[in-house]
Order: sequence, then C-alpha cells, then structure tokens
Amino acid sequence: MQPRSGSWRERFRERWNEGIRHRITPLGAMIVALLLASGILSFATSQNVFFLLFSLLLASILISSFVNRLMLAGLEVQLELPLHPLAGAALPCVLTVENEKKWLASFALELSVPIGRRFYLPCVSAGGRSSVAMAVTWQRRGVPAPVVVELSTRFPFGFSLRKARVLAAMGRAIYPSIVARPGFAEVLAAARIRAAGLSGAAEPEFSHLREYVAGDDRRRIAWGKSAAGPDWIVKEMRGQQEERLRLWFDLGSPDFERLVCLAAFLTWELCYQGVAFDFEVGGAVVVVVERNDAYNVLRLMAEVTPQAVELPQYEQSILLLSLRDGCLSLPGKPTGDSAGTNECHGI
Repeated sequence: MQPRSGSWRERFRERWNEGIRHRITPLGAMIVALLLASGILSFATSQNVFFLLFSLLLASILISSFVNRLMLAGLEVQLELPLHPLAGAALPCVLTVENEKKWLASFALELSVPIGRRFYLPCVSAGGRSSVAMAVTWQRRGVPAPVVVELSTRFPFGFSLRKARVLAAMGRAIYPSIVARPGFAEVLAAARIRAAGLSGAAEPEFSHLREYVAGDDRRRIAWGKSAAGPDWIVKEMRGQQEERLRLWFDLGSPDFERLVCLAAFLTWELCYQGVAFDFEVGGAVVVVVERNDAYNVLRLMAEVTPQAVELPQYEQSILLLSLRDGCLSLPGKPTGDSAGTNECHGI
C-alpha cells in the first residue's frame, strides 16, 4: 500500500495535476469533424439549426473531456500479496482500486498491469473500492519494486481515451524459493543424519516420587508406596536433554543467492519431516519446531544481505551453510540470481 500524507483534497489535487495521457478515439474524431462542419455551415448560412448543432457538439466535447479526466482523479491502487509469498511461485494477489472522491463515483475503468492482463471495472463507488484477483510470479526474493498499473477510461461518451499510471507499492517481502536444485537433496540427507546422531538421548531415568494426577501414565505407578498410604504415588522420570542440530548461515559466502535458496529449502524440508533444529543468521537464532517457525526463518532470509563474517569453530551440532572452500560443495555454476530486477510475471 502506498504511504499516504495530507488530506484527500491534496491527494486529489496531485492526481489531477499529474500527467494523464489523452487520446482521441475514432468516434471523437468524427465528432470533431462534425463540429468543424457545423461551425463552417453556421457562419456561412447564418441558420439557427447549425448554430444549435455547433453548440451541442462543442458542449458535448467539453463535458466529455472534463468528466473523462475527473474519472481518473482521486484513485489509489493497492496490490495485496498472500501472507507467505514465495519466489518462483504463482501468487494469488488482489488488485484493489480505491476511490478517494467522497462525492463522485468512477465509471468504466480499465486496468492494465505489466503482466499483460487487462481488467474492467464498471463502477467504483464514491469512497468505496473494487478488487480483482490475479496470479503474479516474482522470480527473486526481497521487497519487489512497485508495480505500474495503467488506468484508462472512455467515460462518458467515448470521444476520448484518458490514461493514468499509478504505482502499486508492496510492503511485504517475497520469501526465497524452496524448490530443490542440484545438490540440495544431498545436503538435506547430511543434515538429517547429523540431526539423528544428536538426538540419541539415553533412556529416561528415575527422578522422584509424587502424588498421582489425572492423566498420568498408570504404568508409572509405584505400587509399593501406593499400598502404604491412602493416595496413589507415581514415579517422575526425566531424560537427558537432547542436543539439537544448528544450521549456521554464512553471510560472507560466495554464490550468496544460491546459498539463500539452499537455506530456505533445508528449513522447509526439515520442518516438514519433523526435525527440530536451530537456525542462526547474523547473530539471530530461530528455534524451528513447527511450521510457523519455518516461516520466521523464510522471513529473515527474504531480506538478508551479504556481510563479512568469520566461520565458527567446529562443533558436532553445527552444520555450516557456506559455499566457501572446504565447506559445502554444490554441482553446477552460479545461477546469476543476484543480478537483474525482480520482475513480475502473470499467469
């Protein structure tokens, strides 16, 4: 959503004064030709009927031009993304046109977006809004550039076509892609093996005795102690604390964008397979146990940028996500995702 400042009158004035492209339609060209002909005939013949026709055509053109421009004034465009947008996936988005004019509706609006789609809105009521659904694909992660939406209308008589371009800004970042690439499956298998080796905790051991509480496992009832008193007594057990796998993301790694996609893929797949782990990036640690935790990691990776960092000392629980020499090795060449613009594509 675009940031708003000032009153609706100021925004109305800005929209009115901005460049609005104007083009005469074939019907409008015919009306102008009739206007010129009636004007010549009225002054040549001095007939009242030609003067009336000239006045009628001139008034129609002036009213059409004024109302035509008024239809595009005071309109704001918003592009709403889904809650968890992923790069490379067709995202169901909602394009909303809001009419900030409190006293006049906008009629017969055509919307054109860069993905080659056109939409028609018969009416946007005064102070109201209308929405259309569409699918948009962004190829790269991060906050996408504002989408240029072209508004046009021929209302009321179709004598002219006016167009105005409006920026639809988006404040939500696009998550990196979680699609597997060459070599990602091997790293996932290594991470699962490392996590399985860390989760081999010892059998639960006895801690203390306590009174029975509804819901306790009856297999842990201490029958000897329970027989000596009026209440049931159960054994409280404890197990050794498990050490979790820790994925350490290298902000100074070469082929940075490819590593970001690898981290997103590992986060999603490990969470989907029920593997609990810690994800560390730039000093921030996210404990990933359920799906919402994985979204938190993807949200961090959406806007992460390269920085100079030092690799941590080796530990059994740490899996270094780095493409430096001596760390992970992925087949293929850099994908070149770090170059270019984050363009949108539609379906």
